[in-house]
Amino acid sequence: MNALKRFVLRAWARGTHVVEHEAGLLLVLYLLNFAPIAWLNIHMYKGEQLGVLAADAVFLLGGVVLYILILGFIPVRRLRRLLFAASFFVSLLLGGVEFFSIVQYSSLIGAGIVTAVLQTNPREAGEFIRMYVGWKGVAAAVLLVVAGVFAYRRLGAVKIPLLTRHRLSIAIPFVIVASLAAGSILLTRYYSFIINDSLDVPAVRVGRAATTSVENIRAFEKLKEEAAADVEIAENHSDTPYVVFILGESTTRDRMHLYGYPLENTPNLDALNEKGELAVFRDTISPESATVAVLRKLLTFADMDSSKPWYAYNNMIDTMKAAGYRTYWLSNQESSGIWGNVAQLFAGRSDYSRFTRLRESHEDSGIYDEALFPLVDEALQSPAPKNFYLIHLMGGHGLYYMRFPYIFSKFAADDVPPPQDELSQEKRTEIAQYENALYYNDFIVTSLMGKFADKDAIVVYIPDHGEALYDHGSTFSGHVEEHPTKETLEVPMIFWASPAYKAHHPEKWQALRAAVNRPYMTDDFIHTLLDLLDIRTPEYDPRKSVINPAFQPRAHRMVQGHDYDTEMK
Repeated sequence: MNALKRFVLRAWARGTHVVEHEAGLLLVLYLLNFAPIAWLNIHMYKGEQLGVLAADAVFLLGGVVLYILILGFIPVRRLRRLLFAASFFVSLLLGGVEFFSIVQYSSLIGAGIVTAVLQTNPREAGEFIRMYVGWKGVAAAVLLVVAGVFAYRRLGAVKIPLLTRHRLSIAIPFVIVASLAAGSILLTRYYSFIINDSLDVPAVRVGRAATTSVENIRAFEKLKEEAAADVEIAENHSDTPYVVFILGESTTRDRMHLYGYPLENTPNLDALNEKGELAVFRDTISPESATVAVLRKLLTFADMDSSKPWYAYNNMIDTMKAAGYRTYWLSNQESSGIWGNVAQLFAGRSDYSRFTRLRESHEDSGIYDEALFPLVDEALQSPAPKNFYLIHLMGGHGLYYMRFPYIFSKFAADDVPPPQDELSQEKRTEIAQYENALYYNDFIVTSLMGKFADKDAIVVYIPDHGEALYDHGSTFSGHVEEHPTKETLEVPMIFWASPAYKAHHPEKWQALRAAVNRPYMTDDFIHTLLDLLDIRTPEYDPRKSVINPAFQPRAHRMVQGHDYDTEMK
């Protein structure tokens, strides 16, 4: 009994010594892990859920104390010090990355950001650093590392006067008991916060995001193995020889003159629209705000209400092939990815695929979308009876000044209209570059339409998602999956039809023109496409076709848990 008592007293003395000696490390670990949780909950709930935050603060404090105690009892000193150091630097790294994500994206690290990193090649990494980080960001990262090394060497010397051995012997059990009580409250009263991951520490959140990203990458591999024969065609009355889907990039409709923006950056589309040659949809949004996430839904029967993984649904390429169309994938984006790329997988499903560049080569950093013209001309030389072309643009993807040739430098910083005319010269220059990219994009899209003017053809232009540019006082430009906004979701959806198509299918063109004011989300676009072509599959739903008399607008267009129609529109 005396031996047990001595053991307990020694262990207790050891525990209080560890907490006293590692008080600085304990405080840093606690703050680095709690700060992102606090930001996320305040950002999401606007201070209306401080109760869960208080409970989690106590629970996390107890967890950090126990973690420090467990490491402190490791008998091998070198291993113990190594684990202390690893805990500090991993927390500092993740905390720094989370802070960067908060500043740049108003979001914490999620699967979309991790996937984007895993799919980034050296050229894109350079563009990313220049656009989102800059030299100031690189300098800040270097400074963070230097400061971290300097701080860690002095953490052992940090002493908190109030944390004496005597007080710690009372405080430690009190904190642990309070932590257990807080954990019980979280499980019973705030369980929904646990299951929606809003209480995860950075290490758990990043690990979960990485796991999701890897699962998606494996899903891409699974899609490769699916056979086109799985598509069942219930009815097929399609007789349109040329169907063209121009898939844009990072183009928000409110920055197009066609949709009312003051700068005249869409002269060709404006002219076509004035002549009644376009069906310009006014209330269309994308289902996500990042390319990979969008394509999973835009090019498949998966949508916001899906109960299965996106790859369990049939896709647009296989469906068109099963309906007798020769499918073409013509792209000015990457031909492959380091960890897999969803666009490349759909390209691989196509009968004919061509790219303006190979990702693995050491190409220059900017290939303009006009490089697609000879690829389209080549594909048109040997058409099949029925042809489906998917043409993937770079559009308005950052860096914006790389997306247009000099001859399309129409707008400058001084041309930026109110209310953004009061922004800094640097920000107005970036906005002007984006408008020039859209000016050039207008030339690209209408030129592609012109290549089908003498054919029986229907052409649709839809960008994957929009783009934010310092809107409403924000300091952010770009897009990120984890933080959808009005600007990153609102996209143009524009149809053009050749004279021959209108002559053969006047009722379809009339239906398109009549539907332009209907609210729509592009995760349902495959239903509209099949309706236009009179193709039916078991997955087809007339309620999701914007041109069908049975169309039912969604009461709530939900993106990442946000109701676009009530929160953003």
